[in-house]
Amino acid sequence: MLNWYDLPTYYDTSFSHEMNDELIFLKTIFKKYSNSSKPKLLEPACGTGRLIIPLIREGYDCSGFDLNRNALLYLEKKLKRRKMYANIFFDDMIKFKIHKKYDGIYCTVDTFRHLLTENDAIQHLINVKNALKKNGIYVLGLHLIANEKKIDKVTQWTAKRGGLTIRTIMSMVKLDKIKRRETLRVELKIKTNKIQDSVISIYQLRTYTLLQLRKILKNVPELEIINVYDEYYDLSNPISLNSGSDYAVLLLRKN
Repeated sequence: MLNWYDLPTYYDTSFSHEMNDELIFLKTIFKKYSNSSKPKLLEPACGTGRLIIPLIREGYDCSGFDLNRNALLYLEKKLKRRKMYANIFFDDMIKFKIHKKYDGIYCTVDTFRHLLTENDAIQHLINVKNALKKNGIYVLGLHLIANEKKIDKVTQWTAKRGGLTIRTIMSMVKLDKIKRRETLRVELKIKTNKIQDSVISIYQLRTYTLLQLRKILKNVPELEIINVYDEYYDLSNPISLNSGSDYAVLLLRKN
């Protein structure tokens, strides 16, 4: 079975879908909380660089790393074509090497949940804390298991780029709240003028209730929650986390 992370053209096209609000949010946050004229940003598990490229255009000094060499090669080629530079390197989210201190780090759309154990998640947060400048911001976005709220088992969207159309169908195969594992099945339906194909990928994410999220954040008290937003990235409308929250974008500031 193919892994969609190993198909960077298709993955990049799929995840370019409706990211404008997310991008505006990140640009605004890092301009607001950084004293630098060219803030230094880091994206763990940056993949194909869907956010890095537009952030560079806005004048940010961007770095990113990933464990998937196909994705990194794809990103490096994109940067070269656009005559852009970013510090791109091979590393993992748990014990990544710190090359410099950053004004901001961001990890959105459930990337954090790929860390499947408590120890790995804590070590990641410690590394983030060490990599941030004083008062630096970590933007962390993830889904939560909300009390008394029906979980959407299927999500789908369509994205186009040139003559390529990708329909992405993401479905929950299994939810184990005891082992804290969510098994997801992703099908990419690929269509061009010459081909019609599909790719299926299955993987697991760690689950979090609000209580479990708060518990893990207590392990790194230097990262203080200063604001929380929902999946709409509306800066004018911060939210208060409660048992019904099903998606959270946390602003964590290093004190």
